[in-house]
Amino acid sequence: MKSKFTVIAITFIALAVTGCFDTSQSRKDAKAVERQQGQYAHSQPVPAYDWSIERDLVIQLYNVRNLKAATHSVWRSDRGLIEGDCASIGFGIPYDTSLTNPLKSTYWGQGGVAVTEQAEPNGIFASKNTSATWVMCAGATGQIEPVYVETKVTVYPYPVTVDYENNRAVKAGTASVTLTSK
Repeated sequence: MKSKFTVIAITFIALAVTGCFDTSQSRKDAKAVERQQGQYAHSQPVPAYDWSIERDLVIQLYNVRNLKAATHSVWRSDRGLIEGDCASIGFGIPYDTSLTNPLKSTYWGQGGVAVTEQAEPNGIFASKNTSATWVMCAGATGQIEPVYVETKVTVYPYPVTVDYENNRAVKAGTASVTLTSK
């Protein structure tokens, strides 16, 4: 009888330790947060809009990025000093952008599936891992000259005059592309 009691006690302790009888503070906190979120959903529901200016501007930005827009790119060192510039085409491409999904679907037992990324509307998988950028400089013959830049890049939709002595880029013309607010 004593050994049966010992087995039952050990089983109960094992279940408690593994979380089957979870009464931990984190679980209590999670339930409190869930109750509070339910209260917010009831008293302050998430609004629904007929139109979104941010969404409209992002759509316009995708459309502009798919043009051969004349731009000007300037890159700076980690200390903010201008290192280089060029007249450019487009808005720069993160170095590790991919044409194919860099992730792979993983299937677990019991029908579980891992979430994977989906392509951007322009058909590429944008980088989330680097600040390095391919700058598409416009060469003298009209050819695109890709320049790999590891420092921060600013791409202007208009020509700029770069003053290396004073570390300034100054607007020097009109924008080749613009967005509109409707």
